[in-house]
Amino acid sequence: MNIRLPDGMRERIRQNAAENRRSMNSEIVHYLDFALDAQDAKGAVETAISPRPNTATS
Repeated sequence: MNIRLPDGMRERIRQNAAENRRSMNSEIVHYLDFALDAQDAKGAVETAISPRPNTATS
């Protein structure tokens, strides 16, 4: 599967994968699994408008 990622996202995924000792594929699957679990728990509408998990709020 080929996907297009916004500028910088590939590098962020690569860095996170290295930190978590996972392949980039495993890291992406981890993110998708997290997002799908959140959607199941909250519902699609609330998930769509919620801030990203790593977004700092000040």
